[in-house]
Amino acid sequence: MALGALALYLASPNQRLLSRPLPRRPLAAAGGAMLAVSLYLLLQYSGAAAAVFILVTGAMLVWTVLPMAIAYWRHGRNPANAGNKAGRAAR
Repeated sequence: MALGALALYLASPNQRLLSRPLPRRPLAAAGGAMLAVSLYLLLQYSGAAAAVFILVTGAMLVWTVLPMAIAYWRHGRNPANAGNKAGRAAR
């Protein structure tokens, strides 16, 4: 499930994980296929409504946490932001 959501994220024109974008169509197809397989496997485990809910919640988790983690990681690597701490900004 997480790999499918990651592939769909990488297929987005707004992704910030890679500096050079990858081909969108194959990534979108692979991500959709992985999510479909995930849904099939979840249907074996639980009911239809619960399986869809689990799949959508997991995808939303990846699509929410990944951009924030990338922004946090890039903020820490940027030397221009090294001196700008929260305590200094409040003064």
